[in-house]
Amino acid sequence: MNRDKAKFFDAQAGADWAADEYGEVERPKLERLLKQSELGPGQRVLEPGCGTGRLSQVLAQVVGPAGHLVAMDISAAMVAACHRRVAGLSWVRVERMALEEFQAPANSFDRVVCHQVFPHFDDQPAALAHLVRLLKPGGVLTVVHFMPSAVINDTHRKAGTVVEKDMLPPPREMRRMIEKAGLDTEVLVDDGLGYLLKARLSLA
Repeated sequence: MNRDKAKFFDAQAGADWAADEYGEVERPKLERLLKQSELGPGQRVLEPGCGTGRLSQVLAQVVGPAGHLVAMDISAAMVAACHRRVAGLSWVRVERMALEEFQAPANSFDRVVCHQVFPHFDDQPAALAHLVRLLKPGGVLTVVHFMPSAVINDTHRKAGTVVEKDMLPPPREMRRMIEKAGLDTEVLVDDGLGYLLKARLSLA
């Protein structure tokens, strides 16, 4: 676990971008995320970098009691907030850990949703390889941000902190990384609704 980053995000747990409930501005962004991720009842979903659980709440409602959601984050403060948001939902598991530390049998998850976390993986190709091992054949990985990549990268670059080098790769590099991990890129959009990449693990 990157403890410096964990401390950084601990301090951000109460910030508007991390703690505020989703509103009308986010509605079309959420709808696109849910549609492109092909999320539905009964699925097993992994959410690395869950933050304060804003999206975890939504994902839990979609998969329902017949499904299972594993949400994780390196920040103790954000994990505590996520626990509060999903309290009483027995089909949701929230853990404080880095993705790289998470162990589960291969092919455990139907969907992986990386919301606002991909730039923060210290080794992005290794993180992708780990996620692919956890995905079922035919499973879908989505990398999602509710801002365009240029805004995300510029914000991180100007932060002057442990996240200043945490970047979303340019499209060509991202596609190459996804392909090398064994996934097929089906959608990559970067527009007014933000950034969304959808990739699928082949059934073969």
